[in-house]
Amino acid sequence: MKNIAPIFIKELKHNLREKNANIMMILFPMALILILGTALSFMFNSTRIELEGIKVLYTNRGGSFLGEAFNGFIEMVSNMGIEFEETDNTRTGIESVKQAEYSCYVVLEDDSQVIRLYKNDRYYFEANIVETLIYGFTERYNVIAEAAKEDPAMLADITDASGNEFYITRHLNEKRKPTSTDYYSVTMLTLILMYSSITGLSSIKREQNLKTGNRILCSPVNKYEILIGKVMGCILITVMQALVVFLFSKLILNANWGGNIGVILAVIVSEAIMAVSIGTCIGFTIKNEGLSVGIINLAIPIFVMLGGGYVPIDTMGEFFQKLSVISPVKWTNQAIFRVIYNNDFSYVPVSITINLLIAFLLIMVSSMVYRKEGA
Repeated sequence: MKNIAPIFIKELKHNLREKNANIMMILFPMALILILGTALSFMFNSTRIELEGIKVLYTNRGGSFLGEAFNGFIEMVSNMGIEFEETDNTRTGIESVKQAEYSCYVVLEDDSQVIRLYKNDRYYFEANIVETLIYGFTERYNVIAEAAKEDPAMLADITDASGNEFYITRHLNEKRKPTSTDYYSVTMLTLILMYSSITGLSSIKREQNLKTGNRILCSPVNKYEILIGKVMGCILITVMQALVVFLFSKLILNANWGGNIGVILAVIVSEAIMAVSIGTCIGFTIKNEGLSVGIINLAIPIFVMLGGGYVPIDTMGEFFQKLSVISPVKWTNQAIFRVIYNNDFSYVPVSITINLLIAFLLIMVSSMVYRKEGA
């Protein structure tokens, strides 16, 4: 194990001397963040409103006059293209809105004469339309309620609504939504991390091309020590490059990375480990360097696209949304975005496990192939 450190330092020094490669790995994502963040900003700031397809979940406990009035309201606005679905379970309703299955969740409480509206701000404009319509309904209902107080016999079932707060709005997603710069600061960083697989590939091919690998093997160094040292050196230089891009987007572009930076960096490091392992494995298993680079350059854009690297996954259609599960980039991006905007850590262990499991399997393959070389 003592021989790993010299190999690691040698690899790190060599990568640091590759100035052109380092500049490319840093400036390329910076330029993409600026270009895509500007050119595609309309996708994140659109003010286009469509009534068709708005889905609202509701629980009607209003009974008597309030419940019947709300049923009439549903019938009226349904003609505008808004879809209403009923549920008896309040907890399920709130959770469905949190998961963005519905734009809003409406609860009618007859006892307290309250209408509760839960909105998911991911559907900002649709939710505001529903809020405005319900506000108009409550205004009309209040007029009738006041009339009922004057002559209770007219509407015997209605309760006294005076003095009560009739209309309550609770936001379930009040966190800042990503701007185009916020979005591409994350996705272009995870994209360039995938391209660090070329760093791992180059590390292996360099020794093969320069014939220095045989000289190293003549020294009292085990093959696994060489492999671990080289992979660690490539991982560290990749993480250093990623940190520069991260600091640029955060400090210069003021991109939102949330308050859980340590967790996000852990996800980033796990992707760096996976990407370097991909390049290392390809370097050992495919002898033709041109073919190796071609495979990487073909595969990475596909995985990045399926991971929502170029446009958000939810704009790509149902087929690609289902297919995206095969992309490790998808899980990395989703973990980071959920931490930043929802304070949701549930995808972090999933993403890290996927990345490290892929890395482990590829390193094992590399080790087996390397062990057979020169045997």
